[in-house]
Amino acid sequence: MRKIKQILFYLDVSLTYIKQAFLTVIEYPASIIGWLISNPIQFIVGFATIRFVVQQFGHINGWDYGQLAVLYGLSVISHGLSMIFFVQGWFMGFYVIEGDFDRFLTRPMSVLYQFFFTRVNVFGVTDLLPGIIVFAYGLHKTHFICNFANILCIIVMLTGATLIRGGVYIILGTSSFFTRSCNDFGQYTQEIFDKTTMYPISMYPESLQFILTYIIPIGWVSFYPVSSMLGIGGISAPFGKIVALTLMAGILVMIVAGAFFTFGLKRYESAGN
Repeated sequence: MRKIKQILFYLDVSLTYIKQAFLTVIEYPASIIGWLISNPIQFIVGFATIRFVVQQFGHINGWDYGQLAVLYGLSVISHGLSMIFFVQGWFMGFYVIEGDFDRFLTRPMSVLYQFFFTRVNVFGVTDLLPGIIVFAYGLHKTHFICNFANILCIIVMLTGATLIRGGVYIILGTSSFFTRSCNDFGQYTQEIFDKTTMYPISMYPESLQFILTYIIPIGWVSFYPVSSMLGIGGISAPFGKIVALTLMAGILVMIVAGAFFTFGLKRYESAGN
């Protein structure tokens, strides 16, 4: 009963912060318009580049335009979701250097929860929308059957992919406890994610594929789920099994990230010390 009350409490707090984030955003309509224009453009340009390459060569490592649209769209959707809930990891170094992180230690709540889940980035929706459009277009082009089971698998698959991204952001943010710097690791990491999730990882050397599968499981963000989903890329395992593995990979990354955060927090020293 106590655990249930605690979960309900955190849920209520989260909803309150989401409401506050939304109300804050709508106070600045010019910013909304700017984000709605600028963010989708970068993904449209990226997708247009893929289309140009496919038109010139017919495919990319055996993937046609529709299949690449599904891969690209799924990657962008998980990116958008991670921007909504986990983008704080990009800026943890600034909180540590400025001493603002200290205030999270004075409240009777989980520090990890406070830092990442009480600051919802509503602008992340502007990353989410183009991904949904491209993903839906790709499903149409590949004649994917969108029945209830497949839609449920897609939702679970996106959950796992978002957790993988979020876990990586937490780990990167936690590293600032040790480096006491505010280097823009988030931007570098995002560029790596873009290069390795929007294109088939089968186009990379086997050594890199191994790293992206078992060491830093970026391949599970989009490549393996979409390969199984569309029956391409030499993945023979059933779609449901790959989806379950994607979710397990996401949970595992989050467990590692949470443990690393706890470890780093014990060694955190206030900027005033």
